[in-house]
Amino acid sequence: MQFVFGKFDFYNCKEPPKEIHNVCHVEKRQVNGRNVFVLKPKTKKSEIQILYLHGGAYVQNFVKQHWKFLSLLVEHTHCTITAPDYPLAPTHTYRDAFEMVIPLYKEIILQGDSAHTILMGDSAGGGFALAMAQRMKRDDVAQPTKIILLSPWLDITLKNPEIEKIDLIDPFLGIAGLRKAGLSYAGNSDPENFMLSPIYGPLEKLGSISVFIGSRDLLVADARKLNMLALEKDVSINYREYKDMVHVWMFLNFRESKEVRKEIIALIVGNDKEKHMTPFDEIN
Repeated sequence: MQFVFGKFDFYNCKEPPKEIHNVCHVEKRQVNGRNVFVLKPKTKKSEIQILYLHGGAYVQNFVKQHWKFLSLLVEHTHCTITAPDYPLAPTHTYRDAFEMVIPLYKEIILQGDSAHTILMGDSAGGGFALAMAQRMKRDDVAQPTKIILLSPWLDITLKNPEIEKIDLIDPFLGIAGLRKAGLSYAGNSDPENFMLSPIYGPLEKLGSISVFIGSRDLLVADARKLNMLALEKDVSINYREYKDMVHVWMFLNFRESKEVRKEIIALIVGNDKEKHMTPFDEIN
């Protein structure tokens, strides 16, 4: 896979494919010279706004699985999703990514209210989402109501000793390729800066944190560490580890993939479940 060989330009799908337009209204605009996509439901619309940060080790763009997953969320929760094509390494660093995404987050907050705003991301985007919440706390900006992290990359140093053991059973990710990508995204900054590795950042007084991770994902070592740190700090966390599941399995076609998608959808709609959510038997 691309992580093992240190190549990150495979499978890119920079814009929603045609079939996504059949499910959602898709709007495209530019911020700081980068595309921002807004996916909206074609039927009834909820107040839920999701800022979604895609994964790809900070060097790879959207892939088709991202668009399919996001359109499923829109279809079944009637939310609106803003998905930025944020700057990527090696051309850019995290500073450029934050410079683009912070105004987007503030814009979403101003359009609605933080009680209906969710920060969400997968893999590197999951780490970015948690780091965004931490940065907003530092800047005294309203927190999202929920922070949903899917197979998140929480520490670009990958120095947790437990990672070496899990690397032996992870069929997709490779430590060397990830480290190369992470350091490129960091530029000349300390890789333990919370905006790069949010496991070193504050967990108190953030939005409600949920983590979905598989036990055969080498990133699970730091997800478990995050869960432990939250418990030590008496911070509530919804930690869901699926046995034998791999990196971002929620995008795949396992039985467990359908199960976790139901969990994520139920989490998104929360107290508005009856009003906004499609029946579970229609979710695939």
